[in-house]
Amino acid sequence: MNLLPKSSSEFSQQDYWDKFFKTRGKKAFEWYGTYNQLYGVLHKYINPRDNILVGGCGNSTLSADLYNAGFTSMTNVDISETVIEQMIKQYEKTHPLMKFVAMDLLQMSFDAETFTCFLDKGTLDALMSDTDQDSRERAENMFKEIDRILKVGGRYVCISLLQEHILHCLIAYFHNLGWMIRICRCEEAESQDDPTDLKQKETSGGGRFPFPVFTVVCTKFKKMERMTPLLEFCPDEKNIERLSSVGQLKERVQSVQHFATLCHQISHDEKASQDVFIELMDPKSTKKTPKYTLFIVDRPCKSNQKFAAFVVPQGRETDWLFGSNEGRRQLADNAKFQRLLVIHLGRDHQFASLDCVQTELAGIVSSLQPQGLPPNTQIPFLSLGAQVNQRKEIHRGVSDSTGEYVVEEVEEEDDGKPVILRRLIFLSNPNVIQSEARMKNGKVDLKYLACQHHLVMVEELRQNLDMKNHGLKSILVLGLGGGALCTYLHQAYPQFKVDGVEIDPTMVDLARKYFGFKPNENLRPHIADGLSFVQDAAASESRERYGCIMLDVDCKDRSLGISCPPPSFLEPNFIQSVKQCLNPQGIFFMNLVCRDEARRNGVTEMLRESFASVQIKKIKGEVNEIITCHPSSPSLSKASGGRKSSKK
Repeated sequence: MNLLPKSSSEFSQQDYWDKFFKTRGKKAFEWYGTYNQLYGVLHKYINPRDNILVGGCGNSTLSADLYNAGFTSMTNVDISETVIEQMIKQYEKTHPLMKFVAMDLLQMSFDAETFTCFLDKGTLDALMSDTDQDSRERAENMFKEIDRILKVGGRYVCISLLQEHILHCLIAYFHNLGWMIRICRCEEAESQDDPTDLKQKETSGGGRFPFPVFTVVCTKFKKMERMTPLLEFCPDEKNIERLSSVGQLKERVQSVQHFATLCHQISHDEKASQDVFIELMDPKSTKKTPKYTLFIVDRPCKSNQKFAAFVVPQGRETDWLFGSNEGRRQLADNAKFQRLLVIHLGRDHQFASLDCVQTELAGIVSSLQPQGLPPNTQIPFLSLGAQVNQRKEIHRGVSDSTGEYVVEEVEEEDDGKPVILRRLIFLSNPNVIQSEARMKNGKVDLKYLACQHHLVMVEELRQNLDMKNHGLKSILVLGLGGGALCTYLHQAYPQFKVDGVEIDPTMVDLARKYFGFKPNENLRPHIADGLSFVQDAAASESRERYGCIMLDVDCKDRSLGISCPPPSFLEPNFIQSVKQCLNPQGIFFMNLVCRDEARRNGVTEMLRESFASVQIKKIKGEVNEIITCHPSSPSLSKASGGRKSSKK
């Protein structure tokens, strides 16, 4: 039986509704929830003493349910004479004080200021079924009539999906009148437990309605000069947020709508959730960064354990297991849940406990559960122990070169023992550790090297020294950062001269103050552009050639598909300058982080054209590759585990 109109324009036509109610007969038709789903918000904003006008009542049982709850002063209006006749016959004996009138809401015959409440459940949405000018004019004519028949202090209570054109029209009209506007989300009305509900017919399966339902409460006030009407948003029953502009109110509503749509897609389509992440802001906070970031990980195999959430303690989000797609998939495999929600906690926000995180996120996490789970399923929240705050901020600042940065300490475990790691983080790329040092008895452990690509470079260097490479007397590091690599090299090989080049003087200061970098005659920082430094060194006839050059410079432009080094350091002219800075037995190490396969291949081919020997070593679990280049073929081959290309 076709009970829904073929085109949306039919929603506002009397003929359609007459035919609709004749076809449906006495069977109730509920828009956006039953009384049992809406009574919380209705009882909050409607008083039993109110004189209520229900606009577009249809054959809903809502009015009768309100009447039974003590709201007996009620007039029901609908454009369809057919449904009004049906409702009179149905309720004239059981609900004698309730009135039913066939009337056009755009031209009501009631006297001015007759009612204290106008209740609209889906009527505005039917009236504004299109975005055209006619729909807007119909809605504004109804608004005009609502303004006329309501007393000062009366309320227009509108239950709606608030499509964009409806939201804009409603807020603009009543805000200009000087009315207070409060918009509340009605999550109870989004349940699909009622099998007669229209929403169940529009969606497949049980669960939740894909669109959020809102109650808009517009309270009539006399318009006063220099008085800004109040605007409020209630995301749930317990919270009310006062907003300063119409734009903010629209943004709150649309944010809820977008999130609900995404949740519906994810719940009904496993492919839609692949590598999806959601950032959640705290509207009450002045922080401009997300409070939570939720990563959805679906396993292709079926499991008896359907769904769980894993809260990553602050400071651990950079770990490979939590910070990469591959790591999160491994975490889901280890946990053996079919869907795992991996939750990162925002750097600039405070979290009292794991229980507080669970309480705040319970509703959102529930909305992301896979299709088929009962609505009240208990969802386990997992973590690494009970502590969620494992990050201590030591220093925060801003650099002209890198922007905002933080120096922080986090606690981790190493062989079951707690260790403190001090890190430098650029907030432009907060999931990447720029420099890291291990703390020992309150001081930086100078013999510890954290970064895997640094460890690979140092191991490759050691192997060359084992081959009696007498040309290795000095080392140039391009990209000092926190100074960890330069400091380690100086500790390991104090007889070598180590030069560290850094374009940003702030980084040199941070290295000195927080990462144990202590310059001396064999450990020298140079505040300079790495490109110019190398080119000047290559052009100098008096400067001693380096035995080793290490290139580890971060690329600030994330849109290029390459994170390290910047493209300017990959120009053939620069690579030739690097080669000229090396002595004949020298070594050039490049930390390459490139997701663009074509660009990566171009880099390696260019290096093979410039150097006699090129070896590439992938770092397990990371995008990084260490490329080792020799100006001349090594006298002995090395078992480096990488690929080798030598020019004849």
